[in-house]
Amino acid sequence: MYLDPYDAAKEPHSARAEEGRIVETPEPSSWTFGQRLLADWFTAHALDGMVPSDAPIDALGPVIGSVHKLVREPETDDFRYLIYGRTIARKANMGRDGMRVSELIEPTGSVMLEHYRTLAARPLLFVGRLTYVGLDIQNSEWVRAVTPLGRPETGVSHFIVFTDTVQDARPA
Repeated sequence: MYLDPYDAAKEPHSARAEEGRIVETPEPSSWTFGQRLLADWFTAHALDGMVPSDAPIDALGPVIGSVHKLVREPETDDFRYLIYGRTIARKANMGRDGMRVSELIEPTGSVMLEHYRTLAARPLLFVGRLTYVGLDIQNSEWVRAVTPLGRPETGVSHFIVFTDTVQDARPA
């Protein structure tokens, strides 16, 4: 049960989107508090573009409701949500714990799957925005930060993702 419940009778936030795109925000001066927090955590723990999966996540406490954890499923080239942040579940109006990225509604599923596959192939910290285009879309713009978890010898095994709506994101 989500602490910040979503309304399963309503459609997800991106249901009316015609397309979505993720773009990088390379300038740290424009990052939000959550993006900077995840970037600082990444910088403190990363080796070869990845954070070891046993790195402590205590520092992410202030934004934990806006964090997802995904596991990579190499046999299906997909990713499964182990944790889908409760705050984001409410804002996106969908719960994803245990579900695969490929099971997201379109265009969200395709956009996210391509993004995570790219980061799994070339692990690095990603900070940027997700924007949906279409009419009558609730929460059409989101800030994001993604950190790959894993080891150089085995590759990416997980992702930690911070995401929040642009209008609710705290300035850094």
